[in-house]
Amino acid sequence: MTRLAPAGTLALAALATAAALAMPAAASAQVVVGASLPLTGPRALLGRYWKQGVDQALAEINAAGGVLGKPMQVVYEDDLGDNPNGATNAVNRLMKVHKVQAMLGPHWSVAQMATQKQYCDGSIVSVTGASGVPVTAAGCKYVVRIRANDSLQGQALVTYALTHLKIDKIGIIHVNDDFGKGGADRVVKALEAAGIKPVGVEGHNPEDKDFSAQLGRLNNAGARLVLLWTHDQESALIVRQGKQMGLPMRFAGSTSLSQPIFLKLAGEAGEGAISPTDYVASNPDPLVQRFAKKYGAAYKTESELYAATYYDATQMLAKAINLAGSTDPQKVRDAFARVQYTGVLGSYRCEANGDCNHQVHMVEIAKGEPVVKSTVKF
Repeated sequence: MTRLAPAGTLALAALATAAALAMPAAASAQVVVGASLPLTGPRALLGRYWKQGVDQALAEINAAGGVLGKPMQVVYEDDLGDNPNGATNAVNRLMKVHKVQAMLGPHWSVAQMATQKQYCDGSIVSVTGASGVPVTAAGCKYVVRIRANDSLQGQALVTYALTHLKIDKIGIIHVNDDFGKGGADRVVKALEAAGIKPVGVEGHNPEDKDFSAQLGRLNNAGARLVLLWTHDQESALIVRQGKQMGLPMRFAGSTSLSQPIFLKLAGEAGEGAISPTDYVASNPDPLVQRFAKKYGAAYKTESELYAATYYDATQMLAKAINLAGSTDPQKVRDAFARVQYTGVLGSYRCEANGDCNHQVHMVEIAKGEPVVKSTVKF
């Protein structure tokens, strides 16, 4: 004899079946992009700027119809910034838990290099602002970079020091990670190409607080310009300590020397500091000013490099997906070669290796603000 299920059981089963059938449709109702960025730890403030830039772009993209006719969603995972293990865990969650269809970040070169083995098999495309030269030189076909790399920044910085500042007694201080070592190596090579040997090269560990020994050695070696390839907080401490020690030297370096954190922490000691950078809010370019105004109105703070970088990264990724007509990683990666977009960092032209940005601004700090002195295009 056949036993009949109670009516309530049949109703629950019908609802479960309907829900199961509806899940694929719901999952395909939006395009899900991942973001690997620092939400906690010493780089969390930069991560906040990073996220605000993405959120601003996302609002504009969805207001204009989204991607592939669907809303675009961004899922955020904390990678702790320049932490390879944190980045590996964040990217793993984005790919395996959230099943993202493309990715923004990781940003720090050491984190980007640690995670490439997870996605460079064609799993997803990563759009990053990581400036380390190896990021697009290691053979990964699924990484796209929208900032000038450290080699271009180093060349621009050395050229500016020699031709505009007329200083050839140059020392270097770098952080002992992939970002710092790689940047310092590129600066040394640019100096050597100009027939100059640095008077000294000094390293330090991330989050160090005392740089008096390194500064003292460079001063004794005759340095009149010290190039810093380290992070924002450390750069600020170095220039402050140099001023406190009364050392007769100027400071220049990576983009860190024009970031809001540097400007705030360095104070008056930061006056005259020079850096190559992809973005400063004081740039009079109309696109920059329009972005800066909208960002300031939305977040009640001045726009900066990380916000601008990942605003452009999000816009570029949306355009590539639309151009590809698909979220298939190979089609999206191929579409970047055809994307035509002028953003707040510049006009993009993506090379086969993934490098898309071919210009950098030289800025000098005057009255607490970075002022664009020239733009170098490559």
